[in-house]
Amino acid sequence: MPEFSQAMTALKKGETTETPVKTQFGYHIIQLDDTRAAQFPPLADVKPQITAAPRSSRRPQAFRDELRAKAKTDYKFTN
Repeated sequence: MPEFSQAMTALKKGETTETPVKTQFGYHIIQLDDTRAAQFPPLADVKPQITAAPRSSRRPQAFRDELRAKAKTDYKFTN
């Protein structure tokens, strides 16, 4: 939630929000206990997942053919 993130990032370690923060889930009082640097996994560890993602979706040609078949137009597509 953007409201939550903005309030949290404005805090320093040990601080609490002065007023409750309203989000779609209700009101929140946020206390920042500690921070740590983000640690991302090495590319070699996640590369198989990244490269597999496009393969799991429909093939581009099949997707194009499906869109053409559903298109409402007077033009006839030819390959």
